[in-house]
Amino acid sequence: MTKPLYQTIKEHIKNDIYHGKYHAHDQLPSENDIAATFNVSRITSKRVLNDLEQEGLIYRKRGLGSFVSPIEKITSTRDLTDILFIMPFPDTYSFGNYTQGILQALQDTPYRLQVQQNSKISAEQLQDIATNYAGIIFYPFNNNDILEYAYPLYLLNVPTVILDKEVSGVPFSSVISNNFQGGYLATQHLIDQELKNIAYISTTRIEDVSSVRERYFGYLKALSDSGLNHNAKPIYCNLTKHADDFKDLIHDLIASEINGIVCENDILAISIMNALTHLNYSIPQDFKIVGFDNTQASQFVNPPLTTLEQNFKQIGMRAMQHLLKIIQDPNTPQERLIIDVSLIKRESTHN
Repeated sequence: MTKPLYQTIKEHIKNDIYHGKYHAHDQLPSENDIAATFNVSRITSKRVLNDLEQEGLIYRKRGLGSFVSPIEKITSTRDLTDILFIMPFPDTYSFGNYTQGILQALQDTPYRLQVQQNSKISAEQLQDIATNYAGIIFYPFNNNDILEYAYPLYLLNVPTVILDKEVSGVPFSSVISNNFQGGYLATQHLIDQELKNIAYISTTRIEDVSSVRERYFGYLKALSDSGLNHNAKPIYCNLTKHADDFKDLIHDLIASEINGIVCENDILAISIMNALTHLNYSIPQDFKIVGFDNTQASQFVNPPLTTLEQNFKQIGMRAMQHLLKIIQDPNTPQERLIIDVSLIKRESTHN
Protein backbone atom coordinates (compact mmCIF):
# COMPACT_ATOMS: atom_id res chain seq x y z
CA MET A 1 0.00 0.00 0.00
CA THR A 2 1.35 3.42 -0.98
CA LYS A 3 2.08 5.68 1.96
CA PRO A 4 0.03 8.93 2.03
CA LEU A 5 2.04 11.87 0.72
CA TYR A 6 1.54 13.95 3.85
CA GLN A 7 3.00 11.07 5.89
CA THR A 8 6.08 10.92 3.66
CA ILE A 9 6.63 14.68 4.04
CA LYS A 10 6.13 14.48 7.80
CA GLU A 11 8.70 11.69 8.12
CA HIS A 12 11.13 13.70 6.01
CA ILE A 13 10.88 16.67 8.37
CA LYS A 14 11.10 14.43 11.45
CA ASN A 15 14.21 12.85 10.02
CA ASP A 16 15.75 16.31 9.59
CA ILE A 17 14.96 17.10 13.22
CA TYR A 18 16.31 13.82 14.60
CA HIS A 19 19.49 14.08 12.52
CA GLY A 20 20.21 17.60 13.75
CA LYS A 21 19.40 19.66 10.67
CA TYR A 22 17.03 21.60 12.91
CA HIS A 23 17.70 22.17 16.60
CA ALA A 24 15.51 23.24 19.51
CA HIS A 25 13.68 26.52 18.73
CA ASP A 26 14.88 26.58 15.10
CA GLN A 27 12.22 27.81 12.69
CA LEU A 28 10.86 25.31 10.18
CA PRO A 29 9.79 26.11 6.60
CA SER A 30 6.36 27.69 6.34
CA GLU A 31 3.23 25.97 5.00
CA ASN A 32 3.80 27.74 1.67
CA ASP A 33 7.47 26.70 1.55
CA ILE A 34 6.62 23.05 2.27
CA ALA A 35 3.87 23.08 -0.35
CA ALA A 36 6.27 24.49 -2.95
CA THR A 37 9.17 22.19 -2.03
CA PHE A 38 7.13 18.99 -2.23
CA ASN A 39 4.68 20.18 -4.90
CA VAL A 40 1.63 19.62 -2.72
CA SER A 41 -1.39 21.67 -1.72
CA ARG A 42 -1.44 24.11 1.17
CA ILE A 43 -3.93 21.79 2.88
CA THR A 44 -1.39 18.96 2.81
CA SER A 45 1.46 21.06 4.19
CA LYS A 46 -0.83 22.38 6.93
CA ARG A 47 -1.74 18.83 7.92
CA VAL A 48 1.95 17.93 8.14
CA LEU A 49 2.66 20.77 10.57
CA ASN A 50 -0.50 20.09 12.57
CA ASP A 51 0.53 16.45 13.04
CA LEU A 52 4.04 17.41 14.10
CA GLU A 53 2.58 19.85 16.61
CA GLN A 54 0.23 17.19 18.03
CA GLU A 55 3.20 14.83 18.44
CA GLY A 56 5.02 17.49 20.42
CA LEU A 57 7.91 17.85 17.99
CA ILE A 58 7.15 21.45 17.06
CA TYR A 59 5.31 24.44 18.48
CA ARG A 60 3.67 27.24 16.52
CA LYS A 61 3.50 30.99 17.11
CA ARG A 62 0.71 32.89 15.48
CA GLY A 63 2.08 35.18 12.81
CA LEU A 64 5.64 33.90 13.22
CA GLY A 65 5.65 30.26 12.09
CA SER A 66 6.60 26.80 13.34
CA PHE A 67 9.56 26.01 15.60
CA VAL A 68 11.29 22.84 16.86
CA SER A 69 10.29 21.89 20.39
CA PRO A 70 13.07 21.30 22.91
CA ILE A 71 13.27 17.66 24.06
CA GLU A 72 14.38 17.33 27.64
CA LYS A 73 16.87 14.54 28.24
CA ILE A 74 16.03 12.38 31.20
CA THR A 75 18.76 12.02 33.82
CA SER A 76 16.71 10.33 36.54
CA THR A 77 18.56 9.02 39.59
CA ARG A 78 15.53 7.08 40.85
CA ASP A 79 15.90 3.35 41.47
CA LEU A 80 14.02 2.00 38.45
CA THR A 81 13.53 -1.76 38.27
CA ASP A 82 11.35 -2.23 35.16
CA ILE A 83 12.82 -2.90 31.73
CA LEU A 84 10.66 -2.59 28.62
CA PHE A 85 10.78 -4.88 25.59
CA ILE A 86 9.19 -3.07 22.61
CA MET A 87 8.30 -5.45 19.80
CA PRO A 88 6.30 -4.99 16.58
CA PHE A 89 4.04 -8.04 16.61
CA PRO A 90 4.30 -10.22 19.72
CA ASP A 91 1.24 -12.30 18.88
CA THR A 92 2.44 -13.71 15.55
CA TYR A 93 3.84 -17.22 15.36
CA SER A 94 6.68 -16.04 13.13
CA PHE A 95 8.25 -13.80 15.78
CA GLY A 96 11.30 -15.34 17.42
CA ASN A 97 11.35 -16.29 21.09
CA TYR A 98 13.75 -13.60 22.25
CA THR A 99 11.97 -13.37 25.59
CA GLN A 100 13.33 -16.69 26.82
CA GLY A 101 16.91 -15.41 26.61
CA ILE A 102 15.98 -12.00 28.00
CA LEU A 103 14.39 -13.56 31.08
CA GLN A 104 17.36 -15.87 31.58
CA ALA A 105 19.70 -12.86 31.66
CA LEU A 106 17.43 -11.18 34.23
CA GLN A 107 17.65 -14.07 36.69
CA ASP A 108 19.20 -13.06 40.03
CA THR A 109 18.84 -9.35 39.19
CA PRO A 110 16.38 -6.86 40.71
CA TYR A 111 14.89 -6.06 37.31
CA ARG A 112 11.50 -7.04 35.91
CA LEU A 113 10.51 -7.32 32.25
CA GLN A 114 7.51 -5.59 30.71
CA VAL A 115 6.43 -6.13 27.09
CA GLN A 116 4.76 -3.55 24.86
CA GLN A 117 3.74 -3.62 21.21
CA ASN A 118 5.14 -0.54 19.47
CA SER A 119 1.94 0.10 17.50
CA LYS A 120 0.31 0.92 20.83
CA ILE A 121 2.91 3.51 21.85
CA SER A 122 2.29 7.10 20.85
CA ALA A 123 4.96 9.73 20.49
CA GLU A 124 3.60 11.40 23.62
CA GLN A 125 4.11 8.22 25.66
CA LEU A 126 7.83 8.04 24.96
CA GLN A 127 8.54 10.72 27.59
CA ASP A 128 6.71 8.62 30.20
CA ILE A 129 8.62 5.52 29.11
CA ALA A 130 11.91 7.38 29.53
CA THR A 131 10.89 8.36 33.04
CA ASN A 132 9.57 5.00 34.22
CA TYR A 133 11.90 2.38 32.76
CA ALA A 134 15.52 1.64 33.56
CA GLY A 135 16.19 0.60 29.97
CA ILE A 136 14.65 -0.65 26.75
CA ILE A 137 15.19 -3.48 24.31
CA PHE A 138 13.66 -2.41 21.02
CA TYR A 139 12.85 -4.53 17.97
CA PRO A 140 12.11 -2.15 15.05
CA PHE A 141 10.06 -3.57 12.19
CA ASN A 142 11.45 -1.18 9.56
CA ASN A 143 13.00 2.24 9.01
CA ASN A 144 9.74 3.95 9.95
CA ASP A 145 9.86 2.33 13.40
CA ILE A 146 13.43 3.55 13.78
CA LEU A 147 12.34 7.07 12.94
CA GLU A 148 9.30 6.94 15.22
CA TYR A 149 10.98 5.40 18.27
CA ALA A 150 14.77 4.95 18.15
CA TYR A 151 15.74 8.57 17.56
CA PRO A 152 13.38 9.94 20.24
CA LEU A 153 14.68 7.37 22.72
CA TYR A 154 18.21 8.52 21.96
CA LEU A 155 17.27 12.17 22.45
CA LEU A 156 15.62 11.24 25.74
CA ASN A 157 18.84 9.54 26.86
CA VAL A 158 17.20 6.17 27.52
CA PRO A 159 19.54 3.13 27.78
CA THR A 160 18.51 1.14 24.70
CA VAL A 161 19.65 -1.94 22.81
CA ILE A 162 18.29 -2.71 19.33
CA LEU A 163 17.33 -6.22 18.25
CA ASP A 164 17.61 -7.61 14.71
CA LYS A 165 18.27 -4.29 12.95
CA GLU A 166 21.05 -1.73 12.80
CA VAL A 167 20.31 1.94 13.39
CA SER A 168 22.48 4.49 11.63
CA GLY A 169 22.88 7.95 13.06
CA VAL A 170 22.49 7.13 16.77
CA PRO A 171 24.98 5.41 19.09
CA PHE A 172 22.80 2.46 20.08
CA SER A 173 24.22 -1.01 20.48
CA SER A 174 22.57 -3.75 18.44
CA VAL A 175 22.37 -7.53 18.65
CA ILE A 176 21.62 -9.20 15.34
CA SER A 177 21.73 -12.53 13.60
CA ASN A 178 24.50 -12.98 11.07
CA ASN A 179 22.15 -12.26 8.19
CA PHE A 180 24.99 -11.97 5.69
CA GLN A 181 26.16 -15.44 6.68
CA GLY A 182 22.60 -16.72 6.34
CA GLY A 183 22.16 -15.36 2.83
CA TYR A 184 25.53 -16.81 1.86
CA LEU A 185 24.83 -20.27 3.34
CA ALA A 186 21.40 -20.48 1.70
CA THR A 187 22.76 -19.57 -1.72
CA GLN A 188 25.87 -21.73 -1.44
CA HIS A 189 23.68 -24.70 -0.45
CA LEU A 190 21.82 -24.35 -3.76
CA ILE A 191 25.05 -23.80 -5.71
CA ASP A 192 26.48 -26.99 -4.18
CA GLN A 193 23.61 -28.85 -5.83
CA GLU A 194 24.76 -27.51 -9.21
CA LEU A 195 22.04 -24.90 -9.54
CA LYS A 196 23.14 -21.88 -11.54
CA ASN A 197 19.98 -19.78 -11.86
CA ILE A 198 19.16 -18.71 -8.32
CA ALA A 199 16.79 -15.87 -7.42
CA TYR A 200 16.46 -13.84 -4.22
CA ILE A 201 12.80 -13.04 -3.44
CA SER A 202 11.66 -10.60 -0.78
CA THR A 203 8.49 -8.89 0.41
CA THR A 204 10.56 -5.99 1.73
CA ARG A 205 12.69 -3.58 -0.24
CA ILE A 206 16.30 -4.14 0.72
CA GLU A 207 16.91 -0.44 1.34
CA ASP A 208 14.19 -0.39 4.00
CA VAL A 209 15.34 -3.14 6.40
CA SER A 210 18.98 -3.81 7.30
CA SER A 211 18.49 -7.52 8.09
CA VAL A 212 16.90 -8.20 4.70
CA ARG A 213 19.62 -6.17 2.98
CA GLU A 214 22.38 -8.19 4.67
CA ARG A 215 20.76 -11.47 3.59
CA TYR A 216 20.67 -10.18 0.03
CA PHE A 217 24.33 -9.14 0.18
CA GLY A 218 25.24 -12.63 1.39
CA TYR A 219 23.34 -14.05 -1.57
CA LEU A 220 25.28 -11.79 -3.94
CA LYS A 221 28.62 -12.77 -2.37
CA ALA A 222 27.93 -16.47 -2.79
CA LEU A 223 27.00 -15.93 -6.45
CA SER A 224 30.15 -13.87 -6.99
CA ASP A 225 32.41 -16.43 -5.30
CA SER A 226 31.02 -19.07 -7.67
CA GLY A 227 31.24 -16.89 -10.77
CA LEU A 228 27.46 -16.57 -11.06
CA ASN A 229 25.37 -13.43 -11.38
CA HIS A 230 22.16 -14.64 -13.02
CA ASN A 231 19.13 -12.58 -11.91
CA ALA A 232 21.15 -10.97 -9.14
CA LYS A 233 18.58 -8.19 -8.64
CA PRO A 234 16.05 -8.96 -5.91
CA ILE A 235 12.53 -9.95 -6.93
CA TYR A 236 9.81 -8.30 -4.86
CA CYS A 237 6.62 -10.16 -4.04
CA ASN A 238 3.41 -9.13 -2.27
CA LEU A 239 2.81 -11.65 0.50
CA THR A 240 -0.94 -10.96 0.55
CA LYS A 241 -1.39 -12.70 -2.79
CA HIS A 242 -3.50 -15.84 -3.11
CA ALA A 243 -2.10 -18.86 -4.91
CA ASP A 244 -3.67 -17.85 -8.24
CA ASP A 245 -2.14 -14.37 -7.92
CA PHE A 246 1.37 -15.84 -7.95
CA LYS A 247 0.98 -16.91 -11.57
CA ASP A 248 2.87 -13.88 -12.94
CA LEU A 249 5.72 -14.44 -10.49
CA ILE A 250 5.95 -18.13 -11.36
CA HIS A 251 5.78 -17.33 -15.07
CA ASP A 252 8.68 -14.88 -14.70
CA LEU A 253 10.72 -17.47 -12.80
CA ILE A 254 10.12 -20.05 -15.52
CA ALA A 255 10.94 -17.56 -18.27
CA SER A 256 14.22 -16.72 -16.52
CA GLU A 257 14.99 -20.44 -16.08
CA ILE A 258 15.17 -20.03 -12.31
CA ASN A 259 15.48 -23.32 -10.46
CA GLY A 260 16.68 -22.17 -7.05
CA ILE A 261 15.02 -19.63 -4.74
CA VAL A 262 16.39 -17.92 -1.64
CA CYS A 263 13.52 -16.28 0.27
CA GLU A 264 13.58 -13.40 2.73
CA ASN A 265 11.84 -15.56 5.35
CA ASP A 266 9.92 -18.78 5.91
CA ILE A 267 6.49 -17.22 5.49
CA LEU A 268 7.32 -16.07 1.98
CA ALA A 269 9.00 -19.38 1.13
CA ILE A 270 5.95 -21.37 2.26
CA SER A 271 3.60 -19.08 0.31
CA ILE A 272 5.65 -19.60 -2.87
CA MET A 273 5.79 -23.35 -2.28
CA ASN A 274 2.01 -23.47 -1.92
CA ALA A 275 1.59 -21.45 -5.12
CA LEU A 276 3.97 -23.71 -7.05
CA THR A 277 2.16 -26.82 -5.85
CA HIS A 278 -1.18 -25.25 -6.78
CA LEU A 279 0.18 -24.71 -10.30
CA ASN A 280 1.36 -28.35 -10.49
CA TYR A 281 5.09 -27.72 -10.08
CA SER A 282 7.09 -30.08 -7.90
CA ILE A 283 9.45 -29.21 -5.06
CA PRO A 284 12.36 -29.88 -5.08
CA GLN A 285 12.28 -31.45 -8.56
CA ASP A 286 11.31 -28.23 -10.40
CA PHE A 287 12.37 -25.66 -7.80
CA LYS A 288 14.57 -25.88 -4.74
CA ILE A 289 13.65 -23.34 -2.06
CA VAL A 290 15.35 -22.03 1.10
CA GLY A 291 13.64 -19.90 3.74
CA PHE A 292 14.91 -18.02 6.78
CA ASP A 293 13.91 -18.18 10.49
CA ASN A 294 13.15 -21.91 11.04
CA THR A 295 9.61 -21.18 12.17
CA GLN A 296 7.48 -24.01 13.50
CA ALA A 297 5.52 -24.09 10.24
CA SER A 298 8.70 -24.75 8.24
CA GLN A 299 8.93 -28.25 9.74
CA PHE A 300 5.39 -29.30 8.85
CA VAL A 301 4.84 -27.86 5.38
CA ASN A 302 4.96 -30.42 2.55
CA PRO A 303 7.77 -30.83 1.72
CA PRO A 304 9.52 -29.60 4.90
CA LEU A 305 11.39 -26.38 4.24
CA THR A 306 15.16 -25.98 4.22
CA THR A 307 15.83 -22.82 6.22
CA LEU A 308 18.27 -20.79 8.31
CA GLU A 309 17.86 -21.01 12.06
CA GLN A 310 18.40 -17.91 14.17
CA ASN A 311 19.38 -18.36 17.81
CA PHE A 312 16.67 -16.10 19.22
CA LYS A 313 17.34 -17.15 22.80
CA GLN A 314 21.02 -16.23 22.49
CA ILE A 315 20.17 -12.91 20.84
CA GLY A 316 17.74 -12.00 23.62
CA MET A 317 20.18 -13.01 26.35
CA ARG A 318 23.11 -11.07 24.87
CA ALA A 319 20.91 -8.01 24.34
CA MET A 320 19.75 -8.00 27.96
CA GLN A 321 23.26 -8.63 29.31
CA HIS A 322 24.55 -5.67 27.34
CA LEU A 323 21.62 -3.46 28.37
CA LEU A 324 22.33 -4.19 32.04
CA LYS A 325 25.92 -3.07 31.49
CA ILE A 326 24.71 0.22 29.98
CA ILE A 327 22.28 0.78 32.86
CA GLN A 328 25.04 0.22 35.40
CA ASP A 329 27.61 2.24 33.43
CA PRO A 330 26.24 4.79 30.93
CA ASN A 331 29.76 5.10 29.45
CA THR A 332 29.69 1.49 28.22
CA PRO A 333 30.95 1.54 24.61
CA GLN A 334 28.51 0.98 21.78
CA GLU A 335 28.73 -2.55 20.35
CA ARG A 336 27.44 -4.49 17.35
CA LEU A 337 26.98 -8.07 18.51
CA ILE A 338 26.47 -10.67 15.77
CA ILE A 339 25.11 -14.16 16.46
CA ASP A 340 25.77 -16.87 13.87
CA VAL A 341 22.95 -18.74 12.12
CA SER A 342 22.71 -22.43 11.15
CA LEU A 343 21.50 -24.05 7.92
CA ILE A 344 18.73 -26.61 8.53
CA LYS A 345 18.56 -28.95 5.52
CA ARG A 346 15.17 -30.43 4.68
CA GLU A 347 13.28 -31.85 1.71
CA SER A 348 12.55 -28.56 -0.09
CA THR A 349 16.11 -28.71 -1.45
CA HIS A 350 16.76 -32.47 -1.49
CA ASN A 351 15.25 -35.02 -3.88
